[in-house]
Amino acid sequence: MLPQNHVAISHFLAEVKVELIISLLSKCKPNWTQGPFKPAYSKIYFITEGEGRMMINGQTLAPKPGQLVFAPAGLTQFYSVTDPDNTYSMYWCHFTSNLSFIPLFSLFQLPYCLDASSPDRIVSAFEKLVNAYQQERGPARSIRIQAALLDVAADFIEQAVQAVPGVHPPRSEHKLSSVIQYIDDHLAQDLTVAQLSEVVHHHPNYFIRFFKNHLGMTPMAFVYERRLEKAKQLLVASELTIGEIAHATGFHDIFHFSKAFKHKIGVAPSEFRSWPRATPEFPTKVQD
Repeated sequence: MLPQNHVAISHFLAEVKVELIISLLSKCKPNWTQGPFKPAYSKIYFITEGEGRMMINGQTLAPKPGQLVFAPAGLTQFYSVTDPDNTYSMYWCHFTSNLSFIPLFSLFQLPYCLDASSPDRIVSAFEKLVNAYQQERGPARSIRIQAALLDVAADFIEQAVQAVPGVHPPRSEHKLSSVIQYIDDHLAQDLTVAQLSEVVHHHPNYFIRFFKNHLGMTPMAFVYERRLEKAKQLLVASELTIGEIAHATGFHDIFHFSKAFKHKIGVAPSEFRSWPRATPEFPTKVQD
């Protein structure tokens, strides 16, 4: 029988979809630095050589060769060189997804940096991803890219879970998983703290503290984030109109939806929908 945290994580990731922005093997320039900032895309790095410094969500890291780093979208990040003559060489990718990885890392206290248990496998997975991004031109290109990217992400998550088994009591994991699933199933409806607290039979005041302690945000802030993540997914993968997407994600009108989306993502929904996917021309400021 699978451990409870494995079941909860599997449930959380059941509907995940990813969109690659860029993936390369490269060496950082001597002036490599960026931040602090909150990118709207997630990053995974595999360090092969060199040294440097990273900060993710307030945690200072100094990844070494043979280590993986996962930086979820929406967290404050900072990167810099520590030795201009010995900068990082690394495989790396930037990508967006239909769900936020922040709750996954918060709920299960997954590390942002870890030793790769099988460096050869990680290199092989990244090589497939880089090759698919740079060279693949067949009709199934998007599928190959997504498969390779999910393989890289899955390797990190599985190793991260093994690194911190049983961090939270199974009951807490089950309750939060139930609330997240309820939110996802009812995004088109008006949701309240009282309604969500009933899902796990908590008093609303206690539920707010319980939720914030585990996920780092209030229940309604999480609902807001989830609605925008769902909107991004629908803009990319559906033919629904902007108005229909606004309704499907719980926004009362197109104006409110467009304003919220642009404030969070940086572009209007129509512009986000028009962006090409998994191509070198994707309009994101890549500085790695």
